[in-house]
Amino acid sequence: MERVLFIYNPNAGKGALKNHLSDVLEIFRHAGFDTTVYPTLKPEDATNCVLERGTDYDRIICSGGDGTLHEVVHGLMELKGLREMNSLLSDNSGRQPVCGYIPTGTVNDFATGIRIPKRILNAAEVAASDRHHAYDIGDLNGHYFTYVAAFGAFTSVSYETPQATKNLLGKPAYILEGALQLNTIKSSHVRVDADGEIWDNDCILGMVTNAKSVGGMNLYKRKKILLDDGYFDAIFVKEPKNPIELNLAISFFLTGEESSQIHVMKGKKITIDADTEIAYTLDGENGGTHKKAVITNHKQAITFSVP
Repeated sequence: MERVLFIYNPNAGKGALKNHLSDVLEIFRHAGFDTTVYPTLKPEDATNCVLERGTDYDRIICSGGDGTLHEVVHGLMELKGLREMNSLLSDNSGRQPVCGYIPTGTVNDFATGIRIPKRILNAAEVAASDRHHAYDIGDLNGHYFTYVAAFGAFTSVSYETPQATKNLLGKPAYILEGALQLNTIKSSHVRVDADGEIWDNDCILGMVTNAKSVGGMNLYKRKKILLDDGYFDAIFVKEPKNPIELNLAISFFLTGEESSQIHVMKGKKITIDADTEIAYTLDGENGGTHKKAVITNHKQAITFSVP
């Protein structure tokens, strides 16, 4: 019988999971799982739970928003590092748990990217399935993230917007909070090195990502974005110097349309040097401030249950 640790955020998405919890556990039981349930109560609860208990389980399934998934993935990557260190000393380090995800947050960008269903019970069926695929994971100065590391315009919206506002308004909560920040946007001078390609400029937004959407918005319209190829896209919006450039920047935020105001780079390792400390967000969570950010792609580091 497969041992499963089920971690969920009871407050995510208006507490959407609570009305379906019994049905979800029944799906796990039919799949032959021996399930331990762990509701989170505070920030970093999910990470600490994975670190303390993860080695005892074959699969870790989490339910919540991007923040909950971010915490679980961070714990799994720390666990992966410990296992790899132990494997140098012993052949009994065990295998890395598979990660299942039932999205119940406001936006759920990563779930959208790998096409996990929005309906809770359908997502639970996927989380309990034997269909697995490994995806890339990033880290910024040793802090892991699932799909985006970003700084500048609107990037603090997701973690500064109160949970009650997110629950009440849903995705429009991000737009409302972002609009309130428009008059406080400041540019940062950065020097970017993406696998040897150098770019030096002032910008109002920088994102290192392999996501198909960020904040629920399709900001970058490429024909194909791969989440498992070992590369990140680095996307920068240059500081507008006149009304025309401002309109081009706004157009990118609203529609994802590329222009001369947008600079795109690609790399396995991306280093961003700034003149001053810059506040980053990782998967919509507070990522701290960094003057130098070394962002590395760990190719296919975590295996997820997929449709």
